[in-house]
Amino acid sequence: MPWLTQLADVARRTGYPVTEVGGWRSRGHGPQPSVQGVVAHHTAGWDDLRVVRDGRPGLPGPLSQIWLQHTGRIWIVAAGRCWHNAPSTSPYHRNDTSLGIEAENDGRTPWPSAQLDAYHALCAELCLEFDLPAARVLGHKEVNVQKIDPHSLNMSTFRSNVARRTKNPGTITNQQEEDVPEVISLGAGEDQDVPAGGELAVRWHTEWTDDPSAHGEDGVAVLVSGSRWCIADGLVKVRGLPPGAEVDIAWSRYSRDGKTFKDDAWRLTAHADANGRVEESVGGQFSLNTNNQLRLRVLNPRNDVAAAVVEKVSMAKISMFGR
Repeated sequence: MPWLTQLADVARRTGYPVTEVGGWRSRGHGPQPSVQGVVAHHTAGWDDLRVVRDGRPGLPGPLSQIWLQHTGRIWIVAAGRCWHNAPSTSPYHRNDTSLGIEAENDGRTPWPSAQLDAYHALCAELCLEFDLPAARVLGHKEVNVQKIDPHSLNMSTFRSNVARRTKNPGTITNQQEEDVPEVISLGAGEDQDVPAGGELAVRWHTEWTDDPSAHGEDGVAVLVSGSRWCIADGLVKVRGLPPGAEVDIAWSRYSRDGKTFKDDAWRLTAHADANGRVEESVGGQFSLNTNNQLRLRVLNPRNDVAAAVVEKVSMAKISMFGR
């Protein structure tokens, strides 16, 4: 079988937006020998197109022909063979006999309705293109005993939806923008000092997010363009404290211009270990709107100690849902 240069056209038949990743028509570990099945995956992360394209330590890319974004946008990565399923328990679902779809999800977050509908539609169009029954669409967890993806999906129900879509191709049945979260991943990127008796609003030097940018020019403010329900998950690392010293970590709401503190939407107290370090996961669920902004603050209440340091590896992920 030649290189599968028709994949972008097949994906467009779903009615969902399609992006062709540069160089995809000649990307692969050689041409795809045959297409006898489709394997559905989740990526176990966010904003990880580059991993699917380029690979990871010990496994060169491409890892799958298609990356399915949480918004329902379909990204065509490769036209050749990809390392997406080995070893396989099915002869129809080896790397040389099947296509892989990597769907953006951390393996815990509920599937957005638009992404799930695009998943069904895409599998249906691939079945039509390569003359496959819906029964040949299998989850990674069904053909590799070491895998759990795609998480939480009943694959029998999934295949029933695919089969129904093969009879009604090109129809978007459940794309509602308000159900699709915008996922923002932020990285501190540089060490930042928290003065004794003072506080720091963590400045985000690195951001992976949908367009447009989700934080202000000062780097500390997370902004939204409407009324949003936010689920935040941060990992904050601090060093330079006396053993047992307290620090507070808070997701804090300010006025939109950042001049007025409003409240701490989520706050916790952490204590330094014997080495003067804090490593704390700080989550929270709260609302934002166009009248406020969000900051992640670290408060160092003791005046008799040197400045603490928020380490550059501190990071956060915020999933924002329409309300």
